[in-house]
Formats: sequence, C-alpha cells, structure tokens
Amino acid sequence: SVLRPLYLAERERGASVTFVPFDGKGYVDPAEIGRAIRPNTKLVIVNHGSNVIGTVQPVSEIGRICREKDVLFAIDAAQTAGVVPIDVKAMNADVVCFTGHKSLLAPPGTGGMYIGERAAGLEPCRAGGTGVKSALKEQVREYPWRFEFGTLNSLGVAGLLAGQEWIAAHGGVQSICEHEMAVARRLREGLSEIDNVTLFCSDLTRDHLPVFVFNVDGMNASQTGTMLDVDHDVITRTGLHCAPLVHVGIGTFEVDGAVRFSAGPFNTMDDAEIAIRAVREIADFARKKGFRKA
Repeated sequence: SVLRPLYLAERERGASVTFVPFDGKGYVDPAEIGRAIRPNTKLVIVNHGSNVIGTVQPVSEIGRICREKDVLFAIDAAQTAGVVPIDVKAMNADVVCFTGHKSLLAPPGTGGMYIGERAAGLEPCRAGGTGVKSALKEQVREYPWRFEFGTLNSLGVAGLLAGQEWIAAHGGVQSICEHEMAVARRLREGLSEIDNVTLFCSDLTRDHLPVFVFNVDGMNASQTGTMLDVDHDVITRTGLHCAPLVHVGIGTFEVDGAVRFSAGPFNTMDDAEIAIRAVREIADFARKKGFRKA
C-alpha cells in the first residue's frame, strides 16, 4: 500500500525514494532516518507497526527529527489503529493513515486519514463529486471535501462506528492489546521450545504487536500453512504478506516468505495451545522426513 505509490512516483514524477533498513530486532533507528533526510526531502513515511514481524517503531522520536528538519511526517497506522494507542501530537505526526478492517473491526473498504495543520496544503490526487459547491469547476478546497470524492461508503462507516463501540465496551484499546499480547507471548514461548522452528524478530518484550512470523526448517511456508489449516484447523497467513522488503530484511524472501501468527481479540489461551501442538506435530513430521534448514 505504501511501496507501489512510491514506485509510481519514481516512474511517473521523477521522485527519489530512500529506504532506511531495520536492525536485527526489527526496529528502525531514528538517527538513521535523520541521516537519510536530504535538503530536498518532502516526506518521511513510516510503517508504525509491521504486519509481518509485528515491531512497533519509535514514531515519536522519528517525528521529532522530522519537525527539526521541517519535513512532513506520515504514519501508516493500518496495523496499529485499534490495538495501539495513537496520539498524533505526541507522535509529532502530520498525517496518519489507517484502515478500518483490521483492529478497528470494521468492514473492508473503510479507512481514513488524519491531516494536521502542517500538511493542510496537500493537493488532492483526484477530483469528483462532493454534493456541495457544485458550481465549482475544480475540487472543493475546504475539508473534508478536499479529499472526499463521490458517495461515501455509508454502510461501511456505520460498521466502523460499530467496531469502535465494541472496543469501548470491552475495555478499550489498551485492554484488548493486553489480552492479544498475552496470547501472542504464549504462542511465541511455545514455538521457541520447538527445535526446528525458526522465529524472526519476535522479542515481544519490546514495543510489539501480537504478530510474528516463523518457518519450520526445510519446509516451504505455504506447505506449513496448508498443513496447519487442513490437518489442525489453525488459520495463518503465509508468503510475503504484501511486504517484500521486510522479508528481504529477515532473509525469507528467497524462500517465498514465512508463516504468520496473529492473535486477535477473539483468540484464547486454548487457541494458543492448539496452535503450538499443531506446529510441534508438523515440525516432528519435518524432522522425521529429514528436512533441513535451507
């Protein structure tokens, strides 16, 4: 969702894009971003929480550096909105983009964008009907119509509201996050005890989402995922997870990605135990077959 617009801007607008790598634990050093900013840099955009390795980046520090260098700072909060508290002022954020269908529990096709005062002059990338000021030949300049085109997804927005009401009724974001992290930590603990399972950037004691990836040594991720699904009724997501550069960083790109566990608000500790037993059985199968880490 971020990479393809950047690649498009490179191809069609002559933009220059710099990628800042993460360390062995999955975190970006804010100082590295500061060093990557050039005199002509317009924007820094950071994936707040990784949908692959689950690490939550130090966005407040990154945002502070962007303010000091007078560069706009955008946060992709698709993975964090609804599970990690978001304070746009504390994060020094100029733009925050989020989707509704993940931790905000809304239907697909919903989402939004916070735009702060420093970014208020952003130009629309499209034009269309707004239902107001119809005599104008150009897109309405006032917010929110400046970036809203056509008929809103009213049913989806109603679903987004229902998701917020459910979150509020169940203790709020912090309470839900604590529950999900407890399940994820049990999963991580159980998998770490299986000899031929490799975990990637799964230190859940630091800022982290209830998400991590693993591989069974010698097995393709899709094969592991299929066995979990068909033989054990355990649902995972396998492959590159729409984030190929993350898999390059953790060394799984050449083996077609990894298997992702993601704990949600409806998962229980019993679910975690079932998943651990399932992975152990698959790992035992791989060991008996003589599969080895590539």
